[in-house]
Amino acid sequence: MLSNEKLKYTDKEILEKGSRALIKELGYSGFLRFIRQVESHSGQDYLKEQEKVYGDMSLNEIFDQARKHWESGVVLPHNKDQL
Repeated sequence: MLSNEKLKYTDKEILEKGSRALIKELGYSGFLRFIRQVESHSGQDYLKEQEKVYGDMSLNEIFDQARKHWESGVVLPHNKDQL
């Protein structure tokens, strides 16, 4: 049975909760693979976006930055135009 309790979340909250659930279930690399699959169907080039976002950062730097962001609890807008 569906609960109306779940319908009270904003789109941002749904995105955050969904991301957390995927990371918990798949791990960070599985989450990124999932996102690549989803984005490949949206016409976006993940590799170009990845280069813009991460540049020459090492995997450890990316992980440390993600961990700090995760621990901060800050939710970023889903739409890049809102940044």
